[in-house]
Amino acid sequence: MSTIVDLLDKLAPEASPKLSETFLRVVAQQGNDSLSAELDTMVLPQGKVAVRAATKKVVPVVSADALVGDETYVRPNGEKYHARKWGEHDDVQVLRKAREQMQFILLYGAPGCGKTALVQAAFPDVLTVLGTGDAELADFIGGYVQTPSGGFTWEDGPLVKAAEEGRPLFIDEIGLIDPKVLSGVYSLMDGTGELSITANPERGTIKANEGFYVIAATNPNAPGVRLSEALLSRFIMQTEMSTDFLLAKKLGAPQQIVTVAQNLSRRQQSGECSWAPQMRELLAFRDISKTFGTKFAIANLIAAAPELDRPVVADVFTRVFGEECRPAKI
Repeated sequence: MSTIVDLLDKLAPEASPKLSETFLRVVAQQGNDSLSAELDTMVLPQGKVAVRAATKKVVPVVSADALVGDETYVRPNGEKYHARKWGEHDDVQVLRKAREQMQFILLYGAPGCGKTALVQAAFPDVLTVLGTGDAELADFIGGYVQTPSGGFTWEDGPLVKAAEEGRPLFIDEIGLIDPKVLSGVYSLMDGTGELSITANPERGTIKANEGFYVIAATNPNAPGVRLSEALLSRFIMQTEMSTDFLLAKKLGAPQQIVTVAQNLSRRQQSGECSWAPQMRELLAFRDISKTFGTKFAIANLIAAAPELDRPVVADVFTRVFGEECRPAKI
């Protein structure tokens, strides 16, 4: 024992308390409880090793000048689109700037929340393809159509027209389209921007001209939606669109119907129902109530809800309006 103590004193002669004294306390603590308590006070609260505070690395955040445009934009059908904020930027200006940079955008959200309206407001000359599970490549590139004389002539599809005319192409409900069909679109979005039309050798290979752009939208919760990695990787900008309830009130939707929509939206998020009115339904309610009355508009909107959700929708309407509400029925 004395040899060990001498050795410890030589190794750390200036330690306080000396290692040798600490060693003796450790050995003697089994027979002396006070020594055990004294040793406990020498241990840091965090444990036997002092933990050094980690140094937090500050990551610089680069800001860009906000893209701000007009408050409202006119769609091809004459209706006004009210710009909304996408981060610090106006949504219409984001789409237009992304087109300049060839940064393809995917919008997702429930039907009626304003996806199509945004695209039309940003690009009045846009060509549109509505996606379905039965969509074929011919719906994009075109095909042969019969003439009055009984012959056949080739007619370009919206993809070919958009590429050659330098126009935007909007693919609505892109998640419903078979990924194999979309391969023709990808060839114009990637690298050389060329597409070989094998169905019509006379058309040969077309090349996308300046101004060509692809933007897509989908409802990710719709039955049959497939969002492949090939699709998502090509749309490097993605955002969820929802209904702006404050804007709905600003556009004349009654406060009560906005309250109903907000309530159903919360229930939708919690899984109590699968449907909630979006901007399209709120503005339709505004117009129908002016023409046919509020009770008529309520019954109409309840009837427009999915059948399984109607009891929940009717209950919310009843609570908000203070009287029993039922779906329209003739």
